[in-house]
Amino acid sequence: MSGVRWKVSLLFALITLSIFFSLIANSDRFMEVRGNGTYTQTGTGSLSNSIVNLTNRLEAGNHEARLNAAAELGKLGRPAANNLVDKIESNNSSSEEINSYMLLALLETGDDRTENILSENFEKIEASNKAANKSEAEEWKQGISEDILQAIEEKDTATRKYIADSIAMDSARSGDRGETNAFERALKSEIQNSSIYVPFALSDFGPEEPGSETEKLIKALKSNKGSTRVAAMMALGEMREKAAVDPILEILTRDYLPAQASAAIALGKIEDERAVEALRKEMKDGDNEYVKGGSAIALARIGDENSVPYIIDRLRDQRIKVRSSAALALGKIGNETAVEPLIEILKTGKSTEGQKSTSLNANTDVRKSAILALGEIGSTNSTEILIGILNDKEEELEVRTAAASALGNIKDPKALETLKQTFADKTMDANIRNAAFLALSKTRDQETVEMLIGKLGDEEFGAIAREALIDMGELAVDPLIENLKTEDKKIRAETALILIEVGDQRAIKPLVEAYE
Repeated sequence: MSGVRWKVSLLFALITLSIFFSLIANSDRFMEVRGNGTYTQTGTGSLSNSIVNLTNRLEAGNHEARLNAAAELGKLGRPAANNLVDKIESNNSSSEEINSYMLLALLETGDDRTENILSENFEKIEASNKAANKSEAEEWKQGISEDILQAIEEKDTATRKYIADSIAMDSARSGDRGETNAFERALKSEIQNSSIYVPFALSDFGPEEPGSETEKLIKALKSNKGSTRVAAMMALGEMREKAAVDPILEILTRDYLPAQASAAIALGKIEDERAVEALRKEMKDGDNEYVKGGSAIALARIGDENSVPYIIDRLRDQRIKVRSSAALALGKIGNETAVEPLIEILKTGKSTEGQKSTSLNANTDVRKSAILALGEIGSTNSTEILIGILNDKEEELEVRTAAASALGNIKDPKALETLKQTFADKTMDANIRNAAFLALSKTRDQETVEMLIGKLGDEEFGAIAREALIDMGELAVDPLIENLKTEDKKIRAETALILIEVGDQRAIKPLVEAYE
């Protein structure tokens, strides 16, 4: 019996020793939670790995993943804060946006260094935002907005496609495809810069050819090959090379149609007033819709207000592309004398009692361009007709969404109220509601700020609301500070992140207090 007891005791001792050594070997997996929410552990490997992994998610994840990583880092307390402070102070994050998530994570840790670090970073953020706002103000003064820029870029894209297809047909007829396929891809590329055209423009020159790249490109404008001349013009246009204006003007007035179309694009990019007279003439008397429309857009880019009456005349052109390009050009220049002619387009092209107008002004592209132009000019005289189009179920959906966008640019209480009603109307088409929300986000209205804050965390509109509140800057700061009192941790994190992005010093103490 004693032998059995001895064996049982020995077995028990061996099991106990096995468990003991297993615990020692794996001690760095175990952490103890202290009362203040921070973590300690016997070994440091697992905690360090957690901090590194979560920090990587701050840098590489999407918005939701970054918010979650910030919250998890907050639970790790001082060790996570040390790592975050090192990264923030060494400017080791890859962008200002990621730095904002790191500051949010530091807030989550409740570390006592947070207030000073926020203060230092807010000074930098404020300076950066002021520079960005100044740049945006300059763009606004020049009559540039995202809607009109995008519409004009679409015109450029269509013209480049026409040029590419024309060159391809010419090459097919001559049996010489050569580098045409690659050149077509360059013309149709979404990203445009001089470097994609230079190799084609200089392909006829050997390494011994004298002169700088610009001098060779200008020389290439006299090439016998149409594709070479086009490539040279596109490159020089992207380079804004004023020395090329005179030879490109010769091509605009005397060359074959694809080259003339590319000349109009290039002259618009260069923005030299020497081109105005020739562009006006081509816009009026040219035979090709791409050359005429491109000339109108070029005049708009140059910003020649004296060309407005000539461009208004093109609103009656018998080619749809020319009418729509002229409308966009008038919007880009922003002269109020264009308001009534643009409204007339919308009136004469309107469907009546289910019967579509036979006027060219009934065309969707023409109507959309006229609407965006009116929004860009911003005259309150446009409010009523734009509201009518927004609510008219006989209008095409993209025309109605354009009206919602345009109303966001008009400083008129009626426009603002209509957009609010449109967004609140859940029976309205989702695209129109989304356009109304985007338009509201561009306004500087205190009630709109409250509405946007209410949409933080919303699956459909949360991202737009966040960006809009950041753009509103100091106007949104006080309501956002008030929103830090929310019990919803996710909404509080969203709110804190926006305040960090804005970088207003008033928010520092409320942010720290909200996370104490």
